[in-house]
Amino acid sequence: MQHEKDNLIVIFRSPDEFTANIVKGLLESEGIPVELKSRMAAMFDGALTMGEGYWGDVVVPVEYAEKSKELIEAYQANSTDNEVQTGNDTPEE
Repeated sequence: MQHEKDNLIVIFRSPDEFTANIVKGLLESEGIPVELKSRMAAMFDGALTMGEGYWGDVVVPVEYAEKSKELIEAYQANSTDNEVQTGNDTPEE
């Protein structure tokens, strides 16, 4: 991502890597630059998901935050896939 790292905002907390990649693809298809920030450590193979309560964050530049949230909410409203609907839309701030 070409934007400065301190200009990024978490717009979605994903329960698993699969869901994170669905959300990433959704945003990228709309031309939104996006990064996944996993909270996992390979040697613990999912143990941190239980401790943290989620797999990782989907982050975008601040200027894309509103549009990103709108796209995710619309996708969730129209989705029959329980994996995405169980994700935490926005982290507690």
